[in-house]
Amino acid sequence: MVAPDSQADPAGGLEEILLATFEEAAAGDFDVIIVGGGATAAVTLKKLLQLAPDTRVLLLEQGPYLLPDHVQNLGVVLQPLMDRAVANPWRSEGDLELVSQVPYLGGRTLFWSGASPQPTAQQLAGWPKSVVDELDEEWAEAKRIVGVRRASELGPEFGNLNSRLRQRIHEGTGPDSQLVLPADPSLLDAPLGMAATTEPGATRKFSAVPLLFEALAGHRGSVAVLPRCKVVGLACEDGRVTAVRTTRGELAVGGARIVLATGTVENTELVLRSLPPSATPLAGSNLAGNAASFFNCRLPRAAFEDLATDRPELAALYLDGATEDREFVLHLSASATVDPGRDVETVYRLLPDVFGEGTPERLTDPDHVVFLVNGVTELAGVRAADSPSRVYLDADGATVGAFHLDESDRRAWDALDRTTDEVLRLVAGDSALEYWSPEHRRWESEPVAARRMPFAFLEAGTLWMGESPEESVTDLHGRLHGLDNLYVTGGALFPTRGSWNPLLTMAALALRLARHLAR
Repeated sequence: MVAPDSQADPAGGLEEILLATFEEAAAGDFDVIIVGGGATAAVTLKKLLQLAPDTRVLLLEQGPYLLPDHVQNLGVVLQPLMDRAVANPWRSEGDLELVSQVPYLGGRTLFWSGASPQPTAQQLAGWPKSVVDELDEEWAEAKRIVGVRRASELGPEFGNLNSRLRQRIHEGTGPDSQLVLPADPSLLDAPLGMAATTEPGATRKFSAVPLLFEALAGHRGSVAVLPRCKVVGLACEDGRVTAVRTTRGELAVGGARIVLATGTVENTELVLRSLPPSATPLAGSNLAGNAASFFNCRLPRAAFEDLATDRPELAALYLDGATEDREFVLHLSASATVDPGRDVETVYRLLPDVFGEGTPERLTDPDHVVFLVNGVTELAGVRAADSPSRVYLDADGATVGAFHLDESDRRAWDALDRTTDEVLRLVAGDSALEYWSPEHRRWESEPVAARRMPFAFLEAGTLWMGESPEESVTDLHGRLHGLDNLYVTGGALFPTRGSWNPLLTMAALALRLARHLAR
């Protein structure tokens, strides 16, 4: 535990000044131990301390401190980290690779896109009704924490270009399209986790790190964050977790409750390594997630009238679509500028999905409107012990993520790609699209053949919640069946997954769990 008056050598760096040591953590007496330092950990911690300020909390993060905020809040010079600050501590098999983790304090919230839709009642139809009803009480606060606003609310940059694209798509989409459009075209504006700041016109994309540091600052004597401490197992006895095994040593639990708040695969791996298969026969099955098609294209600037020249013109649209039994979503972003040097930082800060080598430079082409096209489709899980897509430990003890697409998954991906081309035809009108070829490093007239990403991401479902241990892995509050003091939060709890970005839903679930823990 870090005492309120403890001193640290500033030369030791930020970790030594603000964060705990293993010796301090081992000597502490905690009420709650949170495993993970990403979004769900930060939101759980924030709400728990709001409801029960004297709660003693230890947070264990496997990686070091890397960045104080989302990388897009910190300047375009750091953009290459989006592709480089990752790790793959698991093996993949099946049709798609498992996406990399971000092994640093803040996790994927250092680099995430910002998309923050609230799932509809229909999208949560496979969830327990009591959970859905209670989430209705959490959405508003979750949106405040994440900072959710529509793209057109972010500033004057989302002006004529955004409205023109929205109009062309809403008015031009025919009855045979697989897009599912709202009656109100303004609802096509992407919901993004980008809160306003005290500086006029400024925004800040959500990240877990500021929330964690706020908790440390406000509860210096009762909250400890221990980085570089990976949890590798849990010792369990008589229906309780009794110790947390880490790469730095073992920590006694005492009367604490444990919250697994890492990623879906990491949470599942811990359960599989800590309990015999007979205790959790369903753990690891029901692996769900998303697949993606991603590319850049462009149109001549002259294809759009009345674009501003005193600032960049930006757009960010969120277009839902569906097949008979799957859903997909098209994230369509665009940029137009006449002064790349003036505008590159603004474009980088405000648009989602600005990853990939050279993307900021391509987005600030003075002669073109440049599009980021990011289509996301559903990969459904199967809630059964023999589900084909799953997380498991192989004979050598390695963690394996297996994604196997079925025919419905494949049809939905095909529908996504067809719909994407349909939308781009509406956007282009009589103008000719050009497509960026990563292979040839140039713009070409033919669509990109290799638009499909080789990995699955936003994985979920493997420790899903439900009424009984015969039909689920965790109870309705995320407590593992059979263990009194072990809770799970995050995407692993989802009984079903669609194509929507899950971060807002994970935040709402974390708020709900914090209320339960504070009672």
